[in-house]
Amino acid sequence: DLTVVGGAGHVGIPLVLSFAAKGLRVNVNDLNLDNLAALKSGRLPFIEYGAGELLTDALRDQRLSFTSKPGEISGPGPVIVTIGTPVDEFLNPERQVIQDCIDVLLPHLRDGQLLVLRSTLYPGTTDWINAYLGRKGRRLKVAFCPERIVQGHGVEELARMPQIVSGTSAEAAEEAAALFRIIAPEIV
Repeated sequence: DLTVVGGAGHVGIPLVLSFAAKGLRVNVNDLNLDNLAALKSGRLPFIEYGAGELLTDALRDQRLSFTSKPGEISGPGPVIVTIGTPVDEFLNPERQVIQDCIDVLLPHLRDGQLLVLRSTLYPGTTDWINAYLGRKGRRLKVAFCPERIVQGHGVEELARMPQIVSGTSAEAAEEAAALFRIIAPEIV
């Protein structure tokens, strides 16, 4: 099982549906209850070309679960976080947003678990999160697999664009590459 935190958003939905289409069970974890309700009922909360049929199939095959609490992430499987790093008016990173997300998830994550950051992150954020986790005494495999898709065309582009993969360790990068190899035509 795989959990996508922020899975009911513009970055998450194409990712969730792409993994589900390849046979994975995906936990769509999001605070946006309206988007979760729409997805559960078989409706997309915004335009995402090619996603309607994938959502119908995923619901029919019971490949999706919908949760809104951090304690409901799915066991020891990979967790993909689709929350970006906003910047302030001086273009300085506001890492507090991602730190707050990690702090809420941390009690429910296991050491050795793969944590993939996937959104627009300020340069150095992956290493910063890894160091932050280390200071907390936690040892997760932290990877960064940036999304590079045009809103509304994510499902199509995930299937045809190479996926960039990096990690804070060789093991994290290898596990992230294996995960994304399921949906991407090429890993870089």
